Amino acid sequence: MEALAVYGTLAPGEKNHWVLSRIGGEWCTGTVRGYTFEITWGAAEGYEGFVADESGGLVQVAVLRSSQLANRWREIDDFEGAGYERRSVDVTLGSGAVVAAQIYVALTDS
Repeated sequence: MEALAVYGTLAPGEKNHWVLSRIGGEWCTGTVRGYTFEITWGAAEGYEGFVADESGGLVQVAVLRSSQLANRWREIDDFEGAGYERRSVDVTLGSGAVVAAQIYVALTDS
């Protein structure tokens, strides 16, 4: 089963959650190391960005675990657009377990 960690508008209850709500799966909470910031350039201007950084703070994320993600990565990648790149990170779940998940990081040199 694959996992996607989200920190912004794709999270449950946020305005772009519809992109993921059609996929199905189980949601849980967790944290990743890094930092978030408001993007002030390009098509993603006004949205939140994330940069993974092992020496950074703990960022709260929602984690979707679904066997359907493998078939939907391209669709989600297209939605996120050129200002973001999907990368693998370690997520510490609320239970204390650590899982590998994909997360969209902001490309800061855009």
